[in-house]
Amino acid sequence: MYDFRIADVALRSEMALPSYAAFAAETSEPDVTLLMTDEKAPSGQEIVSGDIVHRKLPDGWFCHGLRGDDEGMFISGDYSLLRYKGKNSPSGARAAERYMRLALECLLIRRGFVSMHAAAVELDGEAYAFTGPSGVGKSTRAKAWTDALGARLISGDRPLIRVETTELFGVPWDGKEQCFRSVRFPLKAVCEVYRGEQLQAKKMSVSQCRRLLVKQCFLPMWDTETAMLQMENIFRLAGSGLMLRTFGGRSPEDAERLHGMIVGNSYLKEEPDVKAKPGFVLRKVAGEYMLMPTDRNIGVYKGAVLLNGVSAFIWEKMQKDVSRDELLSAVLNEFDTDGDTAAKDLDALLEKLDKMELIERG
Repeated sequence: MYDFRIADVALRSEMALPSYAAFAAETSEPDVTLLMTDEKAPSGQEIVSGDIVHRKLPDGWFCHGLRGDDEGMFISGDYSLLRYKGKNSPSGARAAERYMRLALECLLIRRGFVSMHAAAVELDGEAYAFTGPSGVGKSTRAKAWTDALGARLISGDRPLIRVETTELFGVPWDGKEQCFRSVRFPLKAVCEVYRGEQLQAKKMSVSQCRRLLVKQCFLPMWDTETAMLQMENIFRLAGSGLMLRTFGGRSPEDAERLHGMIVGNSYLKEEPDVKAKPGFVLRKVAGEYMLMPTDRNIGVYKGAVLLNGVSAFIWEKMQKDVSRDELLSAVLNEFDTDGDTAAKDLDALLEKLDKMELIERG
């Protein structure tokens, strides 16, 4: 048997787990036990999440790949007992680790942790996490910090954060960097990464933090109870005051300046979210976009508002709460325009819509 510790969870495994080597630790009473099995998985209702199928059983789940259920893992309802159905081999261990990550993340949710899609580094005894959509440059920012400041990578993806103490933990699962460190550090900042030519750092409102965390934190939607507990964790972490929206920061010089901003609390003010006022419908007629009032708004707003293609795109994005920075990022990703022009045009449009009382801020 092999013993490991991930954050505050003790694991005992019948299999050798290569990625868990740095987390080896003696334990007398494991929280989670991994055993081998060759039993056949019973039928049950299935939910597909990414490339894993979650089959509901009377006490837990059987998780398997999209190609079939000859290989997979039985997971008990309380996540304390895992039974891997497959080969006890290096390839089998890699497959088992994939299912184990889901089980351990769910158990840790129940213990007040969040698992975040982020690249995390450690500098001067504190942790910094860079998060955002795939491809935005999380790993690039982390590498800029290691090159310029001598920071050390903690995890390339999905580090754990204990909400109550705001500590960040290394994990035995990772992205392309394959960095596995059994460490923990107090969390100094979570930086939402945006592309930009000019380095900026802005404080985020609690509502903006919540929206970001819902998108970037692991949510086990096949397990409603645990998913709801994760939402509680997310709401608590959103109120920690540790989250920033950052622009630029790809170069070593930017890394030094951003670190100085964070340490010196030199941030720009947070900006309220915007949302399109209800009671309007966007239509395209003869190649023109028209914003037309409906219902009670017909008597208040006389006639339609003409919008160009970019403005219509922005209006559609504002059907739910969104920040000005998110709108600007969306425009830059969708249209061939430079940052300064896009920013000026966006601000002019928001000012126009604001004067016409067509948007809500909050």
